[in-house]
Amino acid sequence: MKRNCSFTPRQVGYFYLSMLLFSSLIAAIFLVQGIWMILPFTLIELTALGIALLIYARHALDYESIAIDGSVVTVEKNIGGKLERHEFNSKWLQLKQEEHGKRLIRIEQSDKELPIGIFVPVDARPQFYQDLRQQIRFES
Repeated sequence: MKRNCSFTPRQVGYFYLSMLLFSSLIAAIFLVQGIWMILPFTLIELTALGIALLIYARHALDYESIAIDGSVVTVEKNIGGKLERHEFNSKWLQLKQEEHGKRLIRIEQSDKELPIGIFVPVDARPQFYQDLRQQIRFES
């Protein structure tokens, strides 16, 4: 499962470059005419846009992967470039679905608890929960 994003990080870079060139061109035209006050506003605009696009690009490749191999359930999460890998024994784990809020699914095993399904649409989470539960039982 992965985040649904319109742009890849490369496309975000190209978009920012095009905005940088376009805004700089407009600012240069005003600067040639003697209106220098447009330059600070252009810098503020490009800085704010750059920060927003950087945050977007950092999370564009986020994903969550669940692999079931015999009695081992492996959950791999990459959120904001931080990779986490968790392993659970399918015979000892419990799947729980929250009854309120975002209705995330939790995998629990002794003292370990991990929310999963953050990229699954809210209305599809009950079906995801049932499918995952069935698959874990089938593999055990």
